[in-house]
Amino acid sequence: MKVTRTINVLAVLMLIGAAATVYKIKYEATWQAVEVERLNRQIEREKVSINILNAEWAHLTRPDRIQNLAEKHLDLKPVDSRQRMALADLPLRPVRVDSIADTIASLGQMDMKIIEGPKPPGEDPIARTIESMGLAMPSGGSRIDRTMNEFGMGGVPDYGPPQ
Repeated sequence: MKVTRTINVLAVLMLIGAAATVYKIKYEATWQAVEVERLNRQIEREKVSINILNAEWAHLTRPDRIQNLAEKHLDLKPVDSRQRMALADLPLRPVRVDSIADTIASLGQMDMKIIEGPKPPGEDPIARTIESMGLAMPSGGSRIDRTMNEFGMGGVPDYGPPQ
């Protein structure tokens, strides 16, 4: 009899749990349906707004309206044949100089060599700094070193094979 009572209690608890789960699922489904309807109404409002904006754009870009505005606000005159030029008569565009070159020029450093020859490892302050920080990496004839040597930018100290 005790086993039957335990089974009945477990069955009632499972029914209560199932009813709560079904209620929760029903509530979430109802909430989702309300949310979908709200989003559909918002989409329709946006479509109406887009149609209004398209109509305004079509009104604002009418050729006759633009012609009237140009005549009213711009001092345009008919093209005269004397206004034509040959392409060779046009001035060339000025050469664009970057801001770094302008800064260097303003400092009076233009006569300085930008690329210097390779320095021995002991004389190169950058190499000394890198070595003192323990950041020096062995190069040992790597592809980067060969490429730099091909372009005349050698001088990378060879620290030997990796340890």
